Amino acid sequence: MQKPNVLFISSWYPSKEHRTLGNFVQRHAESIQPFVNLWVMSVSSSTDLQEEFELEFSIINGVNTLHVYYQKVNLTMPILASAKKLSRYREAHNLGMKYLSDEKRVKKFDVLHCNVTFPAGIIALDFKKEYKIPYVLTEHWTLFLPYKNDFKKLNPIVQRKMREIVSNASVVAPVSQHLAISMQEKGLKGNYTIIPNVADTKLFSLRTKEPNEVKQILHVSTLVDDHKNISGIFRTLRKIAETRQDFQLVIVTDGDIEKAKFIQKSVGLQDRFVTYHGTKTPNEIVEFYQSSDFFVLFSNYENLPVVMVESFCCGLPFVSSNVGGISEFVDNSNGRLVRAEDENALQEEINFMLDNVSEFDSTEIRKKAINQFDNAVVGARYLEVYKEILS
Repeated sequence: MQKPNVLFISSWYPSKEHRTLGNFVQRHAESIQPFVNLWVMSVSSSTDLQEEFELEFSIINGVNTLHVYYQKVNLTMPILASAKKLSRYREAHNLGMKYLSDEKRVKKFDVLHCNVTFPAGIIALDFKKEYKIPYVLTEHWTLFLPYKNDFKKLNPIVQRKMREIVSNASVVAPVSQHLAISMQEKGLKGNYTIIPNVADTKLFSLRTKEPNEVKQILHVSTLVDDHKNISGIFRTLRKIAETRQDFQLVIVTDGDIEKAKFIQKSVGLQDRFVTYHGTKTPNEIVEFYQSSDFFVLFSNYENLPVVMVESFCCGLPFVSSNVGGISEFVDNSNGRLVRAEDENALQEEINFMLDNVSEFDSTEIRKKAINQFDNAVVGARYLEVYKEILS
């Protein structure tokens, strides 16, 4: 069988407007690229366009990538603004499809791979009807999780459209079993299979290092407190600091550092226990994983966090709240789990890790992660999905 031609579209994807938005989707694309003839079409609004639409083609990490930008809609009436935005969104995709369908590029796409149900799923439906292309749907969105019941707060028309998008997909591939169950409980019925997030295991690798006398506790996130509960981490570490000082929290974030510092000071955690670092490239951030002793995540809700996958690939144990699909991959051989918002339990487990982290086998943690999350493993699983659809 020849390599299928696959068109990748997504509700979220890194662009000049949002450098890190949907970077986990980009990693999926990079894992699939060696197995198929892959083209990514990323559509997003921009505030800095001279024309109504702008197309930019480039090859990013080996992936053919077309960015289509459309002028941001600035109408004040919500109904008119939504209608105009959808119109431009559709037109931008149609322009991108016209560009890619030039016979010098791609004569015909065999499979459409849609990422994140809404709004990109609207385009998946359009293209399925117009071009007779079957589509796969990969889902990452915490919207479907039960924590804040966000799905039920959506306009009923949007809910119905999401159900139509999911039911028309040839295969629906959430990144965790927990997300699959949550989606089905919302009435999103389809042909489900679980394919997890992915990591570049060549980049995110072990590094031999001497044990840190002052243990380095890594946290990488946006620092949005309602989601990541950074205030809970700070409070817990303040309590731990009352009896021991052999730790340092290392934060890497593309979020608001000044706001995090305000929260830190408001809960009484001294500056000497925390260091902050801004946005890092993958090549830069891997050094933080490799030089740390363990990772801590205390989110109120999650799906399948990429930071967990990257931690394991670097052999780094993971302490986390038991939310989303995390428990599907964490056991006592690679980390510890606590109930969300249970700061006493988090304190106990961080103390345990400070005393016992050297007992974890980094090589085994990494070996298990490679078998689950390696680019080649995840890419091959998607190739089997495409073959099943095309057969």
